[in-house]
Amino acid sequence: MWTERLSYTETRLIARIRALILRLEAGAAMTASDRLLQTARACSPVILAALAVGALALAACGGEEPEPEPAEPLTGEEAELAEHFREKTALLWEIYNEYDIDGLEPLYEPGYWEEQESTLKRNIKPFESRGVTFDPEETSAPREIEPGKWQLKQKAHISSGGSVNMKFIYEQFGDEWLLTHAEAD
Repeated sequence: MWTERLSYTETRLIARIRALILRLEAGAAMTASDRLLQTARACSPVILAALAVGALALAACGGEEPEPEPAEPLTGEEAELAEHFREKTALLWEIYNEYDIDGLEPLYEPGYWEEQESTLKRNIKPFESRGVTFDPEETSAPREIEPGKWQLKQKAHISSGGSVNMKFIYEQFGDEWLLTHAEAD
């Protein structure tokens, strides 16, 4: 039986693979990477992680998600908003790197905060115990994805090695822009 502890990154990778498998079982179309993941279901975590690397390579080669069209130049007001989202996301990372999860609350839409608070507190513990921090790099400039809703993508370099691609979505509530979605992309 498998007894070695997995790193946070390995655990997240396995969780993402299992989520893909669940989608497959729900009847999604089968691609080469999907078939590879489906065969991994009964495997040990080490084999599953190795297969995951193969599946991710297939997905990257397959171009499952097309590149977005080049964005039109931002207006003055849009450019100010884009800078606001950069600053807000930088603050989010700064607070996260201080392991101050409660300090994130003002950045979140209240309902989304309620959904995420316990998960954030649970997920920060391994980073805090190891002193792991994140150094973000913008990979996709903030852009309006629909009226009153902006998206920003970043690659967060992990101090212990590796990186994670993140997607943040902010929505307008009155005069305030709040985080309504964050996920590993």
